Amino acid sequence: MADAKPGGITGWIEKRFTGMASYLGAQISRFVAFLFLLFALGAFFGAFVYTRFPHVAIYFIIAPAVLGLIAYYNRTAAVILFIAFLVFFII
Repeated sequence: MADAKPGGITGWIEKRFTGMASYLGAQISRFVAFLFLLFALGAFFGAFVYTRFPHVAIYFIIAPAVLGLIAYYNRTAAVILFIAFLVFFII
């Protein structure tokens, strides 16, 4: 029973899975925090648009969903939208 010793293959596998679980846990928490940050920024932007331009507010609500569906089904559109986001955030 070579696997029973602390430095055996069982210890090595357990060590790797523990490390992978902690890494994935940290990445998931960062991703969820990022999603909530995006949601908050979108809510603030939506409130600003609605108070300043109430007649076009519905388009700001519908446009991300439509563009998301287009990007999901069309990779070229997704790349173009990604580049547009980069240009918009850089400028």
